Amino acid sequence: MKFKALLVSSLLVGTLAACGTEEAAEEPKEEVKTEQPAAESTEEKTDVVTTASIVDNAEDLAKAASKDGNWIFAITNDVTMDKELVVEGEFHDKGDTTKDIYRKFAPYTQDADHNVLERFTLTVPKMTVKSENFKVQAGIVKGDVYVEANGFTLTEDATIDGNIYYASEDLKASAKVDGKVTGAQEVKAADADVVTTASIVDNAEDLAKAASKDGNWIFAITNDVTMDKELVVDGEFYDKNDKTKDIYRKFAPYTQDENRNVLERFTLTVPKMTVKSENFKVQAGIVKGDVYVEANGFTLTEDATIDGNIYFASEDLKSTSKVDGKVTGAQEVK
Repeated sequence: MKFKALLVSSLLVGTLAACGTEEAAEEPKEEVKTEQPAAESTEEKTDVVTTASIVDNAEDLAKAASKDGNWIFAITNDVTMDKELVVEGEFHDKGDTTKDIYRKFAPYTQDADHNVLERFTLTVPKMTVKSENFKVQAGIVKGDVYVEANGFTLTEDATIDGNIYYASEDLKASAKVDGKVTGAQEVKAADADVVTTASIVDNAEDLAKAASKDGNWIFAITNDVTMDKELVVDGEFYDKNDKTKDIYRKFAPYTQDENRNVLERFTLTVPKMTVKSENFKVQAGIVKGDVYVEANGFTLTEDATIDGNIYFASEDLKSTSKVDGKVTGAQEVK
């Protein structure tokens, strides 16, 4: 047992040893061994490991990737998550604020000579990158990656088994993707210039939060979503979160390209949607269920559908609405 514990400890140190050297020696080498500088000490390697987040489960990985984590985080086995992984917070190379802004995910182990020993797979429904200059090195991310920060990097020995979606063309241009991507690499946004301030969700629980008064002025879904409870759209918001602009809120059940051409339309199936946010717009996509309007300025765009009824709380609210899209049921005061 002592031998096993020593072996595991050695592998963990090896995983991150490269991160304690200069950048030129940082990348793992499978074929060519890199000679360690004579000045590099055990103390330096130990310091790197103790300041990194080394985890082996979904819960700890979520914490390690958060703004409360560290500049580098690693997994020591395959990890499967059933919720989105959000990489956020500003960090610096090796935790040194005098160095460049930088963050890294290391789903692998390596020995003292930087030879990769094991590669691991992170399976996740969605990874959202909000940390600037974030690198995925070696290993595999199985799921779609949404990039909302500059400088995303995928090294040549790493794989994303899914799509990479960028919040803007500028973010895509700043990325360096040398590794394998099995899906698309494209700009995917509800509104190309505002995704970083939007709530982009893919499940009922997160959609309920996104639509609440604690959400954002715009919220979007990236797939069909079915809810078994009422969805309440609540709170006062402003166009693009700018209080100098008009009060406005929007639901975007679709994706679009950089030229704002709609790519995919999604369906929200819900027993009841109650609208309490003023000047709320449903654009493109489908809401399957009855909509109860309790605020001024409700809008349904011409390319959107409500497969159900629209009930207004008063004649005044009905008169302030603009319904250009398709409504399969009634539009009446109730």
